[in-house]
Amino acid sequence: MAALELSSTRHGDRTVVAVKGELDIISRTQFTAHVDRVIREHGRKIILDLSGLSFIDTSALSTVVSYWKRLSSTEDGMLVLAGAQYSSARVLWITGLAQRLPMYDDVEAALAAT
Repeated sequence: MAALELSSTRHGDRTVVAVKGELDIISRTQFTAHVDRVIREHGRKIILDLSGLSFIDTSALSTVVSYWKRLSSTEDGMLVLAGAQYSSARVLWITGLAQRLPMYDDVEAALAAT
């Protein structure tokens, strides 16, 4: 099992949260604590960098969708995904969320578009 590693980098009014390792029911609490802290300290515009993700399960995906709904429902908030790979995040495609959630090939593309 690959441990979850999270880091954050500010880019103007946006924060890139890099997710490395496995995001699942076990690591979901660590993920939510980190994202909640980012929202409190840096604001409601988040780019999730999933390029280092090795696995995501449906419980963690549900958490990501909840953040997306919550953050995108306000004018000052957003959540977009960057760098998601089919091999590690295929649940995004299986559920159809890859067509609904805002997704970019990489962080640079997400920063340019937002």
